[in-house]
Amino acid sequence: MLHIDVPRLRGTIVGRRFELAAAAVTAAGKFVLTDWLELQLPYTVGAIAFWTIYVVLRRTDNPSVIQRWGFGRAGLAEGALLASGALVLLVAASVPFGVVSGNLMVNRNLFLLLAIYPVWGLIQQFLLVALLADNLVALAREKVPEFVIVMFSALVFSAVHFPDTALMIGTFFLGAATTLIFFRTRNIWAVGVLHGWFASLFYFLVMGFDPLEPLLGAAGL
Repeated sequence: MLHIDVPRLRGTIVGRRFELAAAAVTAAGKFVLTDWLELQLPYTVGAIAFWTIYVVLRRTDNPSVIQRWGFGRAGLAEGALLASGALVLLVAASVPFGVVSGNLMVNRNLFLLLAIYPVWGLIQQFLLVALLADNLVALAREKVPEFVIVMFSALVFSAVHFPDTALMIGTFFLGAATTLIFFRTRNIWAVGVLHGWFASLFYFLVMGFDPLEPLLGAAGL
């Protein structure tokens, strides 16, 4: 006879719903702390710290969750290959707009951003693909096509970057690409790096904006 651990099943559902709610609060915090109060550095550091602690605590309680979230080595090679292809396509489609508009900019901060932004990109992808998209798939129980969830996740990711139109367009395609890659490979490392590198290049080469300048200024550097 098939045995179903009902309390554990309910706990899993509640846990996934909690993760969705916590991810939504984190996204809402961006509008309040970053856009309204202009506390981008504290918000970014706080979000990285909170979700890093959450992952560590959950791993201690349930080691298997690390594989579900894609933090293992499984799928890394395929993920890196797909992410590399996506990066080339996304940059090739985006940079001409920066050239035509005259926004293209390069300085030494670009290379620093390429080195450090993947950390923040990994956290954002954890929220997007592991906590939003994957939990929606699990809670939908195959009642909603995967492609619909991919598009919904991309739209949510785009909406979080409101009201910058260029950024919303770029993040929509980035979100769709990373969600598709994650669903195929179940590896989050590759999409985290893809996010960090594409975002860095998009800021400098398309928007003509150095996101490190205000952060370094707030830190007194």
